[in-house]
Amino acid sequence: AAGMAHEIGNPITAIMGIQDLLISGDVPADEQAEYLARMRKETERIHQILRDLLDFARPEAAASAAASGSISASPEESGAIGSVVLSEAVTDVLSLLRPQKVFRDIEVAVDVADVEVQIAKDRLEQVLLNLALNACDAMAGAKTKKLSLRAAREGSSVRIEIEDTGPGVAAEVRERLFLPFVTTKEVGLGTGLGLAVCRGIVEGAGGRIELDSSYTRGARFVVVLPGQVD
Repeated sequence: AAGMAHEIGNPITAIMGIQDLLISGDVPADEQAEYLARMRKETERIHQILRDLLDFARPEAAASAAASGSISASPEESGAIGSVVLSEAVTDVLSLLRPQKVFRDIEVAVDVADVEVQIAKDRLEQVLLNLALNACDAMAGAKTKKLSLRAAREGSSVRIEIEDTGPGVAAEVRERLFLPFVTTKEVGLGTGLGLAVCRGIVEGAGGRIELDSSYTRGARFVVVLPGQVD
């Protein structure tokens, strides 16, 4: 709760301070656009935090309810409805990453087969984007910065690997990594909901997501999803 209050409280404080300046009339007309842009940025930050909370609550709650047998999780809630060609989703995710500042110095290696996976396209892109952004953040201080995305058929499923050359995940965090509000980032830099949301989406689609603890040259996340139905 303290972490979430910090995440939301900081941008609200910034917005209120800017509003006070604008209301006072002390901001020159030529600088007002800059202040409004800063307000917009802080508002988007709050919006993303709330979106993360909703994304966490919906698919995870649906998956839990289905597992307990209390009610059936709808395909719309779980993310299981729909299918997508994996290479197309990866292309779209990379196009979203390229404008990001954190992505500019990173080498990218893609080896993704044209296979179809059973999950809604926007849900898959959300998972891949979250994992890729986490990888980019992890490589901030690394000498070698390389993001690798691989995928291939594995029986009736498709195995996707997202790999980075960062410091890896500390042993004491690995067992709790996919639990809500667990984060390796400093307070104010992450909500700890991203991987929990990813887990809810992937499991809701009948797949699994895990950290490959055998990989020691950075971090490797593995996502296994149902493949094309013959």
